[in-house]
Amino acid sequence: MKVIAFVGSPRRNGNCANLVSAILEGVEGSGAEIKIHFLGAKNIKGCTGCYHCEKANECIITDDDMQEIYADMESSDAYVFASPVYFDHVTAQFKLFVDRIFPYYHAKPFKGRKAVFALTYEEDNDEIYGEVVDWFTGMIDACHGIKVVDSLKVHGVVKQPVKDNPALLSRAEDIGRALVQP
Repeated sequence: MKVIAFVGSPRRNGNCANLVSAILEGVEGSGAEIKIHFLGAKNIKGCTGCYHCEKANECIITDDDMQEIYADMESSDAYVFASPVYFDHVTAQFKLFVDRIFPYYHAKPFKGRKAVFALTYEEDNDEIYGEVVDWFTGMIDACHGIKVVDSLKVHGVVKQPVKDNPALLSRAEDIGRALVQP
């Protein structure tokens, strides 16, 4: 089994990345191959809206890091998607990635694969940003056939950083273990 993580935070050691690390610690016990893409460190060009991909099932933009990401998505069995909230939604880096996986929309080669989605944010209110989780989980299922089997929406990460929250880290590991179960 191969699990690929896509981290939308520009911070490799931030709350979002620490949460993904905990999820992947849960995955590790299964012996799965793991790879992480830190989207903020990637050269990902924006979608041009040309719809070439709708006809050809491939993006016309070929001179950026999406080629590596496409190959990893195609060869993976499960996914971990994660982003912090910046200005009330996923980061620009994460949204670039989401826009650029549109070439798979019609063919749906990932149908039936599983994923988890993690969202971190500063506000100390657990009742907000559910719509961001709903947007992503609905989109990735409807557009790509990937079923989000669990999600984590973590609030107040400035007051209590992810790395200092043992209960959360334990839950994240459990979610990672469950992701790789048949």
